[in-house]
Amino acid sequence: MSMVIAIGFGSIDIETKLVAQEILNFLRGQVSDSSNAMIIFDIRMPRILFAAMSGAILSLTGMLMQTVSQNYLADPYILGVSSGAGMGAVFCIVTGIAQFFAPYGVYVGAFLGAALATIIVVHIAGTGSTIKLVLIGMGISALFSAFTMLEIYGSKNEAQVRSAMFWLMGSFTGIQWSMVSIALAVLILLMLFIWLFRHELDLILLGREEAQHLGLSTERLQQMIVLVSSMAIAVIVSIAGIIGFIGLVIPHIARFVGESRHAVLLWFTAIIGALVMVWADVIARSMFKPEEIPIGILTACLGAPIFIQIINRKYKN
Repeated sequence: MSMVIAIGFGSIDIETKLVAQEILNFLRGQVSDSSNAMIIFDIRMPRILFAAMSGAILSLTGMLMQTVSQNYLADPYILGVSSGAGMGAVFCIVTGIAQFFAPYGVYVGAFLGAALATIIVVHIAGTGSTIKLVLIGMGISALFSAFTMLEIYGSKNEAQVRSAMFWLMGSFTGIQWSMVSIALAVLILLMLFIWLFRHELDLILLGREEAQHLGLSTERLQQMIVLVSSMAIAVIVSIAGIIGFIGLVIPHIARFVGESRHAVLLWFTAIIGALVMVWADVIARSMFKPEEIPIGILTACLGAPIFIQIINRKYKN
């Protein structure tokens, strides 16, 4: 229902009744060539579907990071994946490589940067403690962010700088159906991974020593979670840029609404994350229409007060 209603909002508003009618006509095989149909099926529907899936993916990876680190302040970007992706994408933009490999230059650069950050963090951290993993991830993130700013500062092309900065703040502009299929594949694989290892993830909540006494190889599971989460985040960041606070806040809300067992938490986290991202995207493209707010700025503005309230309530004593 949210996605159908959200299709009607944007620089040109379309009544929900007309949106539902166009979708019904499409399902019946009656393809329309009206301007409304073009806006709905070519521009807004792939964007909204991708927003919902990216919200679910960011939330689920945040849940995994908080579980494996046993720290509810962890988020999907804690391993430096987003900073690596940002550095790779900005490098492609400011050097002109993105135009050479158009239209996928930025995506390839972001994915390679994210992969590089993941490899470095996993290689240095090894099978050590989660605290070591988190701290090294923070260090790599700061280093790659510095490289990104250095790349932007060194660029002499104003248009490239604006493009790089807008990308770093996150955007769903220009999402195509091919990107939706990629996000769907990532979401299915991520949810399947969590479902298959739901019992092991529950054991980690008891503590690393207790889980090891029960026969769980915590180091092996930690490496698997880091690799799966990094791959998922790399795909989202390479397409939509950096979108913060979703993976940090949504798992908290899901635990409050549902429960801590991962078999249940999986579904609450994915659905709430999708809902929040869909409506955040509606606000981003409707508040100052026809101009659009970068989605990363909006999620930070909405997520930060909620996060402060959650922490204030959780640690009030």
